[in-house]
Amino acid sequence: MLKKRIRDLIVLLSIVPALLLAQTNNFEFIQYDLDTIHSEDFVVLHGDIFNLIDNDYDLSVTRVTHYIPAAWSTSFCVGPACLPPFLDTFTFTLAAGDTALFSLDTYPNGELGMGSWTMYAVDSLTMEIDSVQITLEVVAVGIDRVVNLPKAFELGNIYPNPTNAWINFDLDVEKSGQYSIVLYALDGREITSRSYDLRSGKNLLQWGMGALASGNYIISATNEGRTVSRQVSVIK
Repeated sequence: MLKKRIRDLIVLLSIVPALLLAQTNNFEFIQYDLDTIHSEDFVVLHGDIFNLIDNDYDLSVTRVTHYIPAAWSTSFCVGPACLPPFLDTFTFTLAAGDTALFSLDTYPNGELGMGSWTMYAVDSLTMEIDSVQITLEVVAVGIDRVVNLPKAFELGNIYPNPTNAWINFDLDVEKSGQYSIVLYALDGREITSRSYDLRSGKNLLQWGMGALASGNYIISATNEGRTVSRQVSVIK
């Protein structure tokens, strides 16, 4: 079991705030720094979603889990609802000028390790998207152990975007190895995935998108618990 003393643990949090996958005019999704409440046995991460206009509209928030240790359990609260761990999407009405509270709750359940998620907020009318990527690591502290945060890992711009056939994008990696790239629908469903053995440096990749229905999708690349994501639109 994890020890109860906070000095016996290090919780490392990496947040890429508000990765703008499209220009967001109606709302803004902001993730705040790490906060712990009541116990070291779980971690609560807070954020807000701001309605920037004078109209009500429906907003969908989706959690995509890229990786968590087997014993970990996570759930999130957004707007009026707190969802059970097995639900990943919730749609609610964000009132004019209002703010919706957001939290991602993580229960390590005694297992050290790293978790990685991307949270997407989508305006159901305009399909505007704002997102935040979160990497959370819980490790035991030893006098002979040094903990290093993950280094840079970059997914370049996707072009052409929107597309009706093919897309091109660069994946810049620090070391050679196997990398997984997954295409998601906006509700978190996995559409397809591919694995690549890539060399260190910039790698140019090309995907065919012609078989997909019109809509917005998410391209996510993952290696060693690190994930980078971008949005791509298909128009027929």
